[in-house]
Amino acid sequence: MKNKVVMFEIPASNFHQAKEFYEAVFDWKVDLWGDQGAMAQTTAADKDYNPTELGGINGGFYKRKSKDDHASFGVETESIDRTLQTIEKAGGKVVTPKHSIGEWGFMADFADPEGNVIALWERLQK
Repeated sequence: MKNKVVMFEIPASNFHQAKEFYEAVFDWKVDLWGDQGAMAQTTAADKDYNPTELGGINGGFYKRKSKDDHASFGVETESIDRTLQTIEKAGGKVVTPKHSIGEWGFMADFADPEGNVIALWERLQK
């Protein structure tokens, strides 16, 4: 199937505290990235944090900017531009336009008609 859920994001004000909590509670492996965030492995992964176990999803923590920030998940798509057009036609809204995330590709955020915010991820074409 296309458009799989491939990652999650959790806001955190204190990455060290988040690392200690999630490693203790769920036995995840959390790699801190300074003030930028942290990567969370819930399953075995390659050097780029891509799961190597079928059905596995890894994710990360981002810097909390507001008490309204919330955990979310990301859906991989072949084209964020086409997917955002489809979302708007179906009654959703673009929250964060398509933007580069360096060597990993591109991301964007949208809200469904109920207001749920979900991330989109498009791999960098090599």
